[in-house]
Amino acid sequence: MKKLSALLLLTCLLCSLFFTSCGSGTPAADPGASDPGTVSDGGGETPAEPVDLDALVASICEKYDLTTGFIFTSSSEEMGEYLDEDLIQSYYGDASDKPDFSKVSEYCLYVDESDPDIIIDVGVFRMADKSYSDTFMQYLQSRIDVKIENGARYTNIDVATLKKSVVAKTGDYVYYVISYSTAEIVADLKAALGK
Repeated sequence: MKKLSALLLLTCLLCSLFFTSCGSGTPAADPGASDPGTVSDGGGETPAEPVDLDALVASICEKYDLTTGFIFTSSSEEMGEYLDEDLIQSYYGDASDKPDFSKVSEYCLYVDESDPDIIIDVGVFRMADKSYSDTFMQYLQSRIDVKIENGARYTNIDVATLKKSVVAKTGDYVYYVISYSTAEIVADLKAALGK
């Protein structure tokens, strides 16, 4: 009798496991696992293709003939090719405040300083902390606002690029564009990063 009860209990347990794993049509997810490479499509999580920010910015620079500026990238360890604390402060901060780049997982940007009277920038930042995106965008917009204010005081500064500038976010990415070709570059960024 004990053997029959044990066999019956084992059979019920195996059937239960079989129907639980087959019932939903998908394998059960590991609740402790996290997949940082997913984006929400409103109905569930789907894998996101990683975007090579260096290649993306390089292709934009080539397409729009942006060749006289500097490219800064988080993938470089060469001084002057990445944003150190001083460059972060001078580009995106002020004397007392600057964005927290520990909340940015990677970035690539083009900054053209060959003509101090014309501002051309293209920057893409992958956020490590998406909740910081809006704050980060405020720093980027502040850079533009200061340049526009300077243009009002110094008439030699061409504010045409600044007035067409865009600061936006999509998924894990924050980007900004200051250029004569802003609309076209933004369209390329949206296509590459997802809408």
